[in-house]
Amino acid sequence: MSSFCDLALIVQGPPAAEDCMPCTPVRRIGVALALALAMPAPVAAVEPSASEPSASEPLVEDPAAEDPALEDPAAEDPAAALSALVDAAIAANPGLAARRAMARQLSARAAVAGAWPDPAVGLEYSNVPVDSLGLADHPMAGLQVRIQQPLRPPAWSRQQRSVLEERAGAADAAVDEAALVLASQVEVTFWRLARARLLRRVTEAHLRRTEELLDAVRARYEVGAVGQSHLLRLRVLRDRLQDDIEDFDRAERELTAALSQALAADRAATFATPDAVDTRPPPAEADWLAIAEEHRPEIARLAAERRAADAAVSLARTDALPDPTVWAGYRLRTVQTDTDPGRDLVSVGISVPIPTGSGRRARGAVRGWQAAASGVDARREALVDDIVADMDAILARWRRAAAKATTYEQQLIPAAETTLAVTLADFTVGRADFSSLFDAEIALLDLERGRIDAVTTTWLQRAEALATLGIHPEDARP
Repeated sequence: MSSFCDLALIVQGPPAAEDCMPCTPVRRIGVALALALAMPAPVAAVEPSASEPSASEPLVEDPAAEDPALEDPAAEDPAAALSALVDAAIAANPGLAARRAMARQLSARAAVAGAWPDPAVGLEYSNVPVDSLGLADHPMAGLQVRIQQPLRPPAWSRQQRSVLEERAGAADAAVDEAALVLASQVEVTFWRLARARLLRRVTEAHLRRTEELLDAVRARYEVGAVGQSHLLRLRVLRDRLQDDIEDFDRAERELTAALSQALAADRAATFATPDAVDTRPPPAEADWLAIAEEHRPEIARLAAERRAADAAVSLARTDALPDPTVWAGYRLRTVQTDTDPGRDLVSVGISVPIPTGSGRRARGAVRGWQAAASGVDARREALVDDIVADMDAILARWRRAAAKATTYEQQLIPAAETTLAVTLADFTVGRADFSSLFDAEIALLDLERGRIDAVTTTWLQRAEALATLGIHPEDARP
């Protein structure tokens, strides 16, 4: 045990077994704060001891740094670990399974589209007297077999197949778009879960420090060495940190439930997130619209809908043409007379409908599908505008978050740690008041949280770029 822990035993008494922990930088600073308040202020300046924490030491010590068995593979390559989670969600999600079934239904209908109507066969017991109903009682009586077939224009079958094939293609693209949205949602939820856990870990570290400081201040308050305001401010800070931890716990439960729903997993399922996250650098400039046109399923779906509307216009024009029906019949006669030898008879014929109502319906269908095609063009134009605007916004947030994370890591957090260490040293010798020390602690807490938020924001923007482009920016071809 280090000298700081030895001094802690003297000032605060031995800790409980469950409270004992390694002498991390957080604990050393907390112990130093407790000692500063427990000991009377000296009259002469004292140089800080070499055992005081360095400003470059991290606020929270990573347990995996001491025990390699605790290392999380996701911490080394969170993108690869997340990819497996996304694949599992796409394979197991019941909503996607329902969409796939609908797409298969349209594909099955497209496979038989364009088939002509079935021919009809009829058997006629004709021209018999009403009083006898016998075939031998009238020379025109007989049995007649008739077959008829409605005809379609030559292009009708091809146009029918084209319409349904394009609709089936649009349904397949809709399934791909739904899978893309699901993948993006899983990534966003995963990184929000990781952020909540990282923020909770940092908050717990500051809560432990506040608890140690509160115990020391309470002891000095009881003997009248410090004012009540110091004690109250620390209690408010402690309660606020405890409340924040409850919020992080609630967020973790909500986000875990969302991931379980996406993966159709058991409610008791747990999901590992990285204990340490590096900034995801933003991509270089590229022709994002061209990348989206190549990879975004929604653009492919709208293109298929446009082709289906064009094919439907052609089909409606073809349907405006009258469909003739041809037939052939054979009459078997059973009566012979002196003037009529009773030969069998054959008949053929054709009928053509008069396009009075069907013509108007076809013209209305043509106008309707032309309007549908215009609507698809407008939706595609709106989607293109959204992609361009969304990528501009995503890149702006991504670059700012990356720059902010770098600034926090390299400048602000080291400066805040140095400020806290110097303020602690000054407070020990009576050259800094309690408010300065309290403000330095709050500033470091806010900066640690801000760094976590900035780092995870870079990954969140990567997930949003996936939903916008249809592919992660770094995977797209230049």
